[in-house]
Amino acid sequence: MGILPDGKPVAVKVQKSSQKAMKDFALEVEIISSLNHKHITPLVDVCFKDAGLIQVYDFLSKGSLEENLHGKSKDKSPLSWELRFDIAVKIAEALHYLHNECSRPVIHRDVKSSNILLSDGFEPQLSDFGLAIWGPATTSFVTQGGFLLELLSGRKPISSDNTKIQESLVMWAKPIIESGDAIGLVDPNLNGNFDEVQMQRMVLAATQCITRAARLRPKMSEILKLLRGDKELEKWVKPQNKDLQDPENQDNDDEVYPNSSAESHLSLALLDVDYHSTSFSSWEHGNNPSVEEYFKDRWSRSSSLN
Repeated sequence: MGILPDGKPVAVKVQKSSQKAMKDFALEVEIISSLNHKHITPLVDVCFKDAGLIQVYDFLSKGSLEENLHGKSKDKSPLSWELRFDIAVKIAEALHYLHNECSRPVIHRDVKSSNILLSDGFEPQLSDFGLAIWGPATTSFVTQGGFLLELLSGRKPISSDNTKIQESLVMWAKPIIESGDAIGLVDPNLNGNFDEVQMQRMVLAATQCITRAARLRPKMSEILKLLRGDKELEKWVKPQNKDLQDPENQDNDDEVYPNSSAESHLSLALLDVDYHSTSFSSWEHGNNPSVEEYFKDRWSRSSSLN
C-alpha cells in the first residue's frame, strides 16, 4: 500500500526487473490499460525505480474475496448470501466484457477469490492480469466454475481437512452435483440463509463450466444470462447437465492455453491485428529506444478511458 501526494491510498504491485519480467509486464500493462469496466480494477500509473517494475492501482479497503470468505478472525461473520450472489453476477459481467465487449477479447486465465477485490460497499473488482492474454471470443474456460463453487461452499480451492490428503474443490463438488443434492454444496456457515433459486442457478452455471469436455462448456454470455435468471436458457441447461455426467462426454479435450511466456503472449497479440507504430510488438522487436517511451505513448493513448 502507498499514499499519493493528495492523500489517496493506493495499492502498489512491484516486480523485479528482468528480460522476461519486462516483457510480461509490458503485456499486462498493454491489456489492463485498454480496459474500462466498473468491475475491473483500473490502472492508475506505472513507473520504474531501482530495477523495479511498479504498477499502481486504486486501494480497495475490504481486501480480497479470499480474505472475506476464508479469514481466520473468530469475530468475523460469514459473507452473506446476498453479497456472494451479487459478486458472482458482477464478476460474470466483467468477464463477459473481457470476452465479448472489448475491441480485442481478453482471457484473464486466473479468476480466483484472491484476485477479486472488494470496496467499502463490497463492490467487487477483478484484478491481477499477470496471466492474461489476448484471445478469441469463443474461448471457453473452467476457472469460473471453481470460483462459483468457492462462493457457494465457502471452501478453499484446495482443502486439507485431513493433513495427509489434499482435495480440490471441483473433485469434492462433483459427486454432490451428480447425486442431485445441490444444497449439500452450500456453505453451512450460512445457516440456511440463502435464496434457493439463486443457488440452483449458481450450481447450474458451475456445473457447465467444470466439465472436462471443452466443447460442452458455455460461453460467458450464457453464464451471465443463467445467473440473471434467463428462463429459456435454464430449460436448455438442465437436460444438458445430465448429458455432462455421461462418460462419453468426459473426454479430456480441454483447450490448452499457451504458457505465460512472453513469446506466447506476443504470438497471440500479433494475430490479425494492426498495431500502432509504438505498440508492444514494435517495442519487443527493438524499434523503440526505451520501455519508458513505450509506456509514455501507451499511457497517452489510453488516458481517455480513465
